[in-house]
Amino acid sequence: MNLYEFEGRELLEKHGIIIPVGEVVRRGDNIADAYRKLGLEEVVVKAQVLSGKRGKNNGIKFCSNLEEVEKAVDEIFNMSICGQYVASILLTEKINIESENYLSITYDTNKKQPVLVFSSEGGMDIEDVAEDKIYKKLLDIREKELAGNLELPAEFLETAKSLWNCFLSEDTRLVEINPLVKTTSGEIMALDAKVALDDDAFYRHNKEAQERAKEKGLDSGTITDWDLFESRTMLCRPATEREIAVQEIDKGEKYYQGTAGKYIELEGDIALILNGGGASIANMDALKKVGLEPANYTEYSGNPPREKVYALTKIVLSKPGIKGLWMCGVVANFTNVEETFKGIVDALDEIKPTYPIVVRRAGPHDKDGMKLLEDCAKRNNLNIKIFGKETSMSDTAQVLADMINI
Repeated sequence: MNLYEFEGRELLEKHGIIIPVGEVVRRGDNIADAYRKLGLEEVVVKAQVLSGKRGKNNGIKFCSNLEEVEKAVDEIFNMSICGQYVASILLTEKINIESENYLSITYDTNKKQPVLVFSSEGGMDIEDVAEDKIYKKLLDIREKELAGNLELPAEFLETAKSLWNCFLSEDTRLVEINPLVKTTSGEIMALDAKVALDDDAFYRHNKEAQERAKEKGLDSGTITDWDLFESRTMLCRPATEREIAVQEIDKGEKYYQGTAGKYIELEGDIALILNGGGASIANMDALKKVGLEPANYTEYSGNPPREKVYALTKIVLSKPGIKGLWMCGVVANFTNVEETFKGIVDALDEIKPTYPIVVRRAGPHDKDGMKLLEDCAKRNNLNIKIFGKETSMSDTAQVLADMINI
């Protein structure tokens, strides 16, 4: 889960990193109250979205009085930043900067371990900094404290140590400060925060985890409750009821078994249940090429149990106005097709949809799974066509289009 800047700032501050004072403004809030609460004249007005490039897309404005702040807030709330919905705005202190730097810790997927990245040329154009001006240091995930031998300016060492503590304690995939500045008064301060949490660690960051800590005599206040973060989607808008419901699927008793909690609601009318990662994205393109519009993006993977797939299917098909269902996936390696199809059949038996359905799937126990679907179609009089690996995924998109347009 990617955090908004104001949420990431709170985690950095929790681990001893200095941040400018700030106030979050949401739609409908009293802007004047937030501005006066800061007690400052010059402030920075920053759109809160889940991507970068705000500065280059008019998402950051500098203001010197209330009138300018109110105008800036109104403009930002009425624009799209990098194609994203502006969830909120951060009013923050304007800092006098002596130098801008870049500091982050993330995972090196090739080395399969964390890596610290530092550059003395931070700021909006960090992507353009030459590779030889960027310092990288692989880190040992087993080390709870950042070891020595870091080739960083001495003034940034404590911040690096604090960032490592944040990276480990908060179960993150990325912690990034850009820019990390030295102020004209000599303070080292994080002017921005980009934090991505590891979703699979959710069970360590909820009320139950806090209770377990108390029972062991530990400080439960050190556990960040992720449930308190406001809901969000990859489209950077408030989550719909269905999106929120799907997020709960992977948090139940069998949270560790497979994934069925991916769902993004879209504006089309063709319900999708996909499998295959990158192939799922390609299938979205294939659907649009035949003139159909997706009602959602969703997929399950990792051999989820029947109950999870049933819950996902029910939610996907609950969206009003659906005109077709496309269940399409690659040839599975480990996912039990029969088991997952049992969940889909359970949902179809309840809903009994009358719109066209096209299925393309293959993998372990696929013949048994297909037989379950065929039997379900007969007893519910479903308008369904079923394909295996002998038919390409994109071809089945055209089949669905033909069935709808008859």
